[in-house]
Amino acid sequence: MTKEFTDVGRRIVSRLNSLGIKQAYLCKETGLSSNAISQYCTGKRIPDTTSLYLISTVLKTSMEWLLTGKDTTCEKEICDGVPLSYEEGDFIAMYRLLPDSHRREAFDYVYFKYQREVEQGKGSIYSAYSSESRECQSGPGEGQNAHTETA
Repeated sequence: MTKEFTDVGRRIVSRLNSLGIKQAYLCKETGLSSNAISQYCTGKRIPDTTSLYLISTVLKTSMEWLLTGKDTTCEKEICDGVPLSYEEGDFIAMYRLLPDSHRREAFDYVYFKYQREVEQGKGSIYSAYSSESRECQSGPGEGQNAHTETA
């Protein structure tokens, strides 16, 4: 299936404008050249995967929206009563693209980091990484094993 991506540049410019930032800032934050950013914004080139990821991160939007103008990522999904961010949605999308053996390794690594935070008395991985105070507990559900259930 071939999909032609049009208007990527228009969406990048639109997002830059809505955030009130300049192309020069995007260059600085992504490490991409001003020539590359200019060509993306004018539609002369479409960003490669790495560039698209960097741009979407700085612009706080999904890679899918930049490419297609549609957003079916996990932003609308809820985990522990909190909507998933674009970054979390992209993380899940990248995880799904991994072969099973790498998925297991990635899951084990995240679980290891989670356990270490809990053991340090932080209680919840969410509170360890969140600057906001929210009444939600992240982690395996009551009676669930994190190695067989989603956290």
